[in-house]
Amino acid sequence: MSEKETNVADYKPRFSFEISEEQMLRANKLLTQYGLRKAIFGKVLDDILDAIEVDAGMTTGLLMSESVVMKGIMAALADRTKVKKGGK
Repeated sequence: MSEKETNVADYKPRFSFEISEEQMLRANKLLTQYGLRKAIFGKVLDDILDAIEVDAGMTTGLLMSESVVMKGIMAALADRTKVKKGGK
């Protein structure tokens, strides 16, 4: 196999965008387990792309309205905390 064929065979698509230094530091601190970033962000990307396929305008608007996307997760975490505090 030639070097060019090897490079093509080894190619893995990447999705790249700029993040803030604070985001990088937080990600480095919180997402330390090998493969965790790929697993989390791969799932997030799939879900967002699925939603955009259904209604691009509404999905984009909801995403850009900031906290809408995370409200369900944050509510679930808050409920979990209430259950622990209540002794159940």
